[in-house]
Amino acid sequence: MKDMYCQAVKISQKLGIEAQILRIRSVAGPIASTRLIAATALGVLFGLLPLHRASAFSIGGGSDYAILFEGGGGNTMQVTNVTVNGNVGVGNTGNLTDSGPSTINGRIDFSASNTGQFSNNNAANVFTGPFYNVAAVTNALNDVNSLNTSLGGESGTDVNINGSTTINASAGMFHGSDSVFNVTGFNTTNGDTLTINGDGVHDVVLNFNGLSANFNNQVMLNGLTSDHVLYNFVGGSNLTGGPTLQINDNGHNNPGNLVQGDFLDPNGAISITNTNLLGRVFGGDTHDIQVVSGDTINVPEAPTSGLLILGSVLSYLGLRRLSRIKASPRL
Repeated sequence: MKDMYCQAVKISQKLGIEAQILRIRSVAGPIASTRLIAATALGVLFGLLPLHRASAFSIGGGSDYAILFEGGGGNTMQVTNVTVNGNVGVGNTGNLTDSGPSTINGRIDFSASNTGQFSNNNAANVFTGPFYNVAAVTNALNDVNSLNTSLGGESGTDVNINGSTTINASAGMFHGSDSVFNVTGFNTTNGDTLTINGDGVHDVVLNFNGLSANFNNQVMLNGLTSDHVLYNFVGGSNLTGGPTLQINDNGHNNPGNLVQGDFLDPNGAISITNTNLLGRVFGGDTHDIQVVSGDTINVPEAPTSGLLILGSVLSYLGLRRLSRIKASPRL
């Protein structure tokens, strides 16, 4: 039993789940926890349980939003004929005009007080709010803007994305649990697919240093969720002078098309047009931002803690078995 426990712990340490193992052992005891630890390790190995990455990038308060608009200079987010399944935040002195028909299955939050910056031009539009003086918008923008700078300063493996391209997380430069790449060129069409393969340990960061992109390709993620992939557009300062980001994968006309990942471009202009996106978009500097023409934007679902569920069930079963052993009459 001791040898089995030691082997299970070794596997778990390699998988980066030592903290969970310690919690399991403290609850279930050394005997019951042995089987539980082994089951947990196998669950992670076979993809049944999420592997919690340490020291990976965090979007902080951005996780509460599908779209965050910087709103500098009193510019406007134009929303027309889209579906957004998540919250929308507008910072600084930004405006939002919803010309519709649009469905925002979430809140519309403004960081500023009500100065008439929201316009609803279609009675069929669906949304909750708007809400004003929402400090969470400012906090979230501060989080992602800081992330843009910190990740932008990290060294990465050069990659030229020209047509259909495959990127393996194992080939990046590792910074904590981030695998970082420096995009040196970007040229794709709607028929191209960017495939990003995870390694089970690292998130993936693609830095576009001063490089604008027309992101019209599809994205396939293997072993990663959208919140574990960040397209980070670096350059400019004070909400101006950054690279331009256009996202248009022709998804409205081709429902099977899909872009996945989170986009961060604080200092550059952004437009999202005719796109199916599983992910988030943050930025927009001091320009208007377009969210139009049949977009469907879905935020990634928060992963349920399979480890917690499995741990609770197996701990309960292990403890029941122990209680039965103790209660059995001895001959």
